Amino acid sequence: MTLIVPFKQVDVFTEKPFKGNPVAVINFLSIDESEVTQNELQAIANWTNLSETTFLFKPSDNKYDYKLRIFSPRNEMPFAGHPTIGSCKAFLEFTKNTTATSIVQECGAGAIPLTIKEGLISFKAPIADYEGISSDVIAGYEQAIGLKFVAAPALLHTGPEWIVALVDDAETCLNANPNFTMLADQTNQNKHVGIILAGPKKNASIRNSYEMRAFAPVINVNEDPVCGSGSVALARYLQELYNFEESTSITISQGGRLQRDGHIVASIIQEGDGNTSYHVAGHAITVIDGNIAL
Repeated sequence: MTLIVPFKQVDVFTEKPFKGNPVAVINFLSIDESEVTQNELQAIANWTNLSETTFLFKPSDNKYDYKLRIFSPRNEMPFAGHPTIGSCKAFLEFTKNTTATSIVQECGAGAIPLTIKEGLISFKAPIADYEGISSDVIAGYEQAIGLKFVAAPALLHTGPEWIVALVDDAETCLNANPNFTMLADQTNQNKHVGIILAGPKKNASIRNSYEMRAFAPVINVNEDPVCGSGSVALARYLQELYNFEESTSITISQGGRLQRDGHIVASIIQEGDGNTSYHVAGHAITVIDGNIAL
């Protein structure tokens, strides 16, 4: 029997249709998770051919609002940034909830708190760990990118394993032309997903405004249009580099080389207990709204 369920495609990190990063969201809130198999979910994600496709299910506990499963065309993922924001937007629309200010998502990375304020949806990153890398690895990435970095890059664990590197300025970042074959070899050899390249904008007098690009050819994504986990990685890297003592918001532009116009706000929050947390916020708009026959 054909199953027909609601489907949305949401453009994330933009207020302009077709200028952000899309995610397909399929509404399985009305069925039991056991009614669909892992292979069926993977086949749908492979067919949509987007960087991520998500599936909304009923949560396992009432402390969550929904359970989210996230798939790339190749595999299931415990967490991803822009799919989290896009799926929250879709959930609110599916349930006709226009008043929520907070949501808790259940996913492979655990509980993900989200807030909704003035059209922005933000999430608290579940992980943002920093690790130094060797000079040989740095040299390999500089060769693949074709640029010298202005500070020592690092490995950031934000779900995906991103290398983060800074260049002189936003223009240098935008004009970078990586050797994707070399970059795929480098990331595969080191078991990284890719590299986040960023350059400060000329008006960024307090180091808080950047152009960013995300390259991940090893997973068949030469360049990701707008990357949530990458923005967490950049914010955590900047905190290590500059040691912000007060909570700081980083504004990030991404996607210009792909004719996109993505905008992210990545916040470094100094908690009262001495810990630091990382939050990512962006707009999301629905561009496709209908049903899918499975």
